[in-house]
Amino acid sequence: MNKRDDPTEAKVRSVIDMGLNFSAMLRLYTPGSKKELYQRIFSEIKQLFQAKSKEQFTIIHSRICDWGVAKIRLRNSQTFASYGQIAKTLDVVLKVAIYYCHLPDCKKSSEILSWLNAAVDTKMMNMLRRDYPSAIEWWPVRVQQVNRESYEAIQELVRRYITEKHPGILPVQFDDIYWWKLNKAKVYGENSNRLPAASPLKD
Repeated sequence: MNKRDDPTEAKVRSVIDMGLNFSAMLRLYTPGSKKELYQRIFSEIKQLFQAKSKEQFTIIHSRICDWGVAKIRLRNSQTFASYGQIAKTLDVVLKVAIYYCHLPDCKKSSEILSWLNAAVDTKMMNMLRRDYPSAIEWWPVRVQQVNRESYEAIQELVRRYITEKHPGILPVQFDDIYWWKLNKAKVYGENSNRLPAASPLKD
C-alpha cells in the first residue's frame, strides 16, 4: 500500500489540516505559511505522540515554536511571528489531534492530555492578569508580544488558576471553557460573559 493511502496516516494529515484551520491564526501569517506549518507539524507529530515524559514532549513542542519564530512571517510585514502566536497555533492543532480526536490512540492520548498547554488568547491573558496582576513581572498586552519566557509563565499561571479556582480540569479544557465564555457567550445569547471570581462554572 502506498504510504499516502494508509488510512491512519491520512487521518493524521486531515486532523492537522483541520487543527490549523480551527486555530484561526492563519489569517495573521503570510500566504503559504499554512503549508510550511503543516509540513513541520506533520514531520514532528509522531515524536510528540511517542514522547515518554512531559519534559520530552515540551522539548519537541519548543523546537517547533523556535522554528516558527525564525520562519513564519506576519501578513503584509517583514516581522516574524511571535513565540506566543506560533505556540497558540500549535496548541490548537494538538488539542484537536489529541483531545478531540484521541490520536494516536485512546490510551496514549489519555497519557499526553495533561501535558498539553492551553491555547491562550488575548482575552484569556487579560482575565488572568485581572486575577493575578503581580504573577508575571512583565505582562504582555497581546499574544503577539508573548515571547518564550512569558508563554511558559502564562501556562504555569493557567495551571495555578485551575488548581485554585477550577480544580479537576485540564489546560485544554480551560481554554475551551474560557474561549467560549469570553468570545462566544454573547453571540449565542448566553449570560456568562461576566466571570465570577471564584467559581467560574456557576453562572
